[in-house]
Amino acid sequence: MPDASHIPFETITLGSVVSGGGALGVFALFLRYIGPWRKQRDEAEEKLRMTLTKRVAMLEKRIEIKDAKHEAERSLDRHKIRNLVQCLDAVLLVLEKAPDKAPEVVAEIRAMRQKQIVEENAEAAVIRAAEIQATARMTAEEDHDDA
Repeated sequence: MPDASHIPFETITLGSVVSGGGALGVFALFLRYIGPWRKQRDEAEEKLRMTLTKRVAMLEKRIEIKDAKHEAERSLDRHKIRNLVQCLDAVLLVLEKAPDKAPEVVAEIRAMRQKQIVEENAEAAVIRAAEIQATARMTAEEDHDDA
């Protein structure tokens, strides 16, 4: 009869697990928990996907707002440049055609320029108000989505 001290430990452990039905029990336990793990993983992936989708949508809105703001600012800058060119052309015309009337024309051009500055500032205020309103709307949407 063989001595138990000569039988490898792995053989004894495996033999006792198999003979006792332990392997079937461990396998059944594993199968019982694999379903919830899969569900938990799927839920985590779905949550991540939804979070990323919301973030991308918000970033796209921010880009659209920045693009609109940039275009409005460019339009205002073009308007300012046209106004300055118009005033410069008027001064040059007066200096060429009637230099003796330059002082009175300069006063008219200054008045015209003051009016242009007021209009430009009003346009800039409208752009800024639209930006603030868009930012507030986006913040409200973000807060609503987070809730």
